[in-house]
Amino acid sequence: MLLKAGRVVLLLALLFALVSCLPTAEGKQQPDEPQREEPERPNVVFILTDDLAYEDISPAMLEEMPNLRKELVEGGTTFENAFVTNSLCCPSRATTLRGQYVHNHQVLSNEPPRGGFQKFRFLGHENSTFATWLQEDGYRTSFFGKYMNGYAETHVPPGWDEWYGVAGNYLSHVLNENGHMVNYDPAESYDTDVLSDKASDYVERTAGADPPFFTTDRPFLMWLGTKAPHQPATPAPRHKDDLKDVELPRPPSFNEKEVRDKPRWVQDNPPLGPDQVAYMEELHRKRLQSMLAVDDMIGDLFDSLRETGELDNTYVFFTSDNGFHLGQHRLGAGKWTAYEEDIRVPLMVRGPGVPEGRKLPHMVLNNDLAPTFADLAGVDPPGFVDGRSLAPLLADDPPPEEDWRQRFLVEAVAERNSVPHPPFVNESQVRPLLTGDPLPRDWRKTSSGRADSSEEWGRPWLKALRTKNYLFVYYKTGERELYDLRKDPHQLDNIYDSAPEKLTRWLESKLVALNQCETDDCRAAEDE
Repeated sequence: MLLKAGRVVLLLALLFALVSCLPTAEGKQQPDEPQREEPERPNVVFILTDDLAYEDISPAMLEEMPNLRKELVEGGTTFENAFVTNSLCCPSRATTLRGQYVHNHQVLSNEPPRGGFQKFRFLGHENSTFATWLQEDGYRTSFFGKYMNGYAETHVPPGWDEWYGVAGNYLSHVLNENGHMVNYDPAESYDTDVLSDKASDYVERTAGADPPFFTTDRPFLMWLGTKAPHQPATPAPRHKDDLKDVELPRPPSFNEKEVRDKPRWVQDNPPLGPDQVAYMEELHRKRLQSMLAVDDMIGDLFDSLRETGELDNTYVFFTSDNGFHLGQHRLGAGKWTAYEEDIRVPLMVRGPGVPEGRKLPHMVLNNDLAPTFADLAGVDPPGFVDGRSLAPLLADDPPPEEDWRQRFLVEAVAERNSVPHPPFVNESQVRPLLTGDPLPRDWRKTSSGRADSSEEWGRPWLKALRTKNYLFVYYKTGERELYDLRKDPHQLDNIYDSAPEKLTRWLESKLVALNQCETDDCRAAEDE
């Protein structure tokens, strides 16, 4: 019996030795080698505000937004030269979703036939966005808030596992919740708080694995899009008495005195009247008040990320779809120009390995967001993308500024005709306040809100080149603007007619190179 038992032991030993010599499932790794673990892919959270200008997030305002300051400014990297390539809601959002210049995705404005959600969907663009790219590679995806102008359907766009999109015009309090319309009474539920609760709940209930099919924690992509601080910028009830002492900024360009060197569409604007200025004073305060709830939302979201153990493996991006002007160059409340107020936006990023409290001067664009999200997720973006990944700038040793983008294209290429509107204007019925389109000239010229029914809505067709030192704008009318931003950061003195011909020819050549560029050619024209 002992002999037989010994033979069994010997047989088992030989069998174990034989198995040890066999290749692993991969055909390479042996059991005595250290086990290789797949790197954990990060979560990506994208917070997109609406109409938040770079100057809105001033040092004084950061003191009123402790969560934004602590979690993203002090806890991450701030890009001091972040821009959008079309400063209007829907074209900008299409660029953000696909990483393309406007002349390539062709969503030119906020409404059909030139733009809006309808055109984005009609062109098939929804079938290939950063959401579909990441979802197809195993990411859980969720959307909360404002999507695109004109979206008012039960349709859930491709790429989103969970969908809570604002449906209807800008005053809507209806959410499409995974195909079901749910109306939230504004007297009981403040929009930003509703989104905040849903986003935090999503993080808490989806942390960890997804049984029974998944045994590991799948990463998630979240888009959290606020209405704030878009007009009418209604603050949360708890914040309506805050920031009473805030004043409307009056830079040198405010109610600009001399505009004879500006294009005709600017010259046609008379100086701002007292009622217009008073309206802008009120709007400025309400815009900033509305951002206080956004700060609360950021705090709640970070609390949920910490409590679930997800924070250390999550990238958080905070930015805006476009900037906003309030009185600069005699312009009322609006956007869709090539001026700095409209194209420059805040951008803060926090995440694994991202240096804390750092500021970078590199020029970055909303074109870059989609390829960045793809890169961080380990996904190859489609070949149609014009932007570039910001991942190299999030490392400890970013490339030198001179080895990064040197210029970019700004476009506003949808024209609008004169649209009659009532002489007495109710703000809740002014369509641009609902859609995000530019306001008509002098729309609120008197205390009663009287507006001339013959005013034009919108801005003229333009393409512009922004470099580190210059803003060069070409209008379809043949008019041109050129500003030396080193000497004239507020764009007061149009030097096109007096600039050296060598300079203007150089700028025009660079604008031509970017005008209809695609993919690699765009990146090359930006860098050359």
